[in-house]
Amino acid sequence: MKKSEDRVEQIVSMPTEPDSTPKNTAGNQNGLSGDGSDRLVPVSEAIRYRKRAQTAEQELGDLKGQFQDVKVELEQARQAMSHLERRQAIDEILTDAETVDLGVARLLTETAVTMMDEPDIRLAIEDLRRHKPYLFHKRRSDASVMPARHRDGPGYRAEEAAERAAVSGDRRDLLKYLRLRRKP
Repeated sequence: MKKSEDRVEQIVSMPTEPDSTPKNTAGNQNGLSGDGSDRLVPVSEAIRYRKRAQTAEQELGDLKGQFQDVKVELEQARQAMSHLERRQAIDEILTDAETVDLGVARLLTETAVTMMDEPDIRLAIEDLRRHKPYLFHKRRSDASVMPARHRDGPGYRAEEAAERAAVSGDRRDLLKYLRLRRKP
């Protein structure tokens, strides 16, 4: 304790002009170099400097943490935006492809697209149409649009109506077939 008191007294009694500072000799007890570069500061001022430095370091750490949080939020927002853009593109293409159940077709397409090395929505939908055709309305061919020739016989008309109902998948064609079948 005696050493620290002596040192504080030396600091307080030190002159502030660089010319009058004691020169460093081999027997100097306080370890000063004597060229004015190593100047001792009063203890209270050193404590204030240390507290300010600690506060600044703590604020820097807090700001770094906030910055990392903002970076994570930004990345999450980018991922959500790309997911929504992909979903919109899938919905547009599925609507053009005349899907029966848009929700199921979308989920299956999203799953297929995420499993692809190079995501291609159109290719995934074409593959879905090939493997699960019941998710899409059947495309009408030119033959189903043109009126069929009428042949004689009531049995033939019922068969023709059954074929048309099976090909088109339209309720009206199915009801027409059922009515023809009911007639004696």
